Amino acid sequence: MAKRLALILEDEYLIANDVAESLEREGFDVICVATEAAAEKWLDEITPDVAIVDIRLLDGETGQGATRLKALGVPFIVHSGYEPAFQPSIFRDAPFVVKPAPVEELVRLAVGLAKQQPRSARAPFNI
Repeated sequence: MAKRLALILEDEYLIANDVAESLEREGFDVICVATEAAAEKWLDEITPDVAIVDIRLLDGETGQGATRLKALGVPFIVHSGYEPAFQPSIFRDAPFVVKPAPVEELVRLAVGLAKQQPRSARAPFNI
């Protein structure tokens, strides 16, 4: 059986790495990207089971990645130091975890959201 796939949209390497390693210990495959453009490229090819999204990425804070995730039916968690109420509306309906936050909290939420979703139909791939 294929592992669940988590997409992390995060421009801070240490945060992305810590969250990715923790999700991998929970049995996820993980893809990390730092820009909206990279997220769009990945989402053209792959549909994750869950995502963790920072509001501000290296190429801005437009919410394009979050908008695409929502259109694909992928649940996501907003993990940011920026209050979603003052950001594009796409960020307002998702669970919000303020930075800094314990990695365990993000992982617990991600695992819970992924369990509520049917497994995405995707071909195995190498990261």
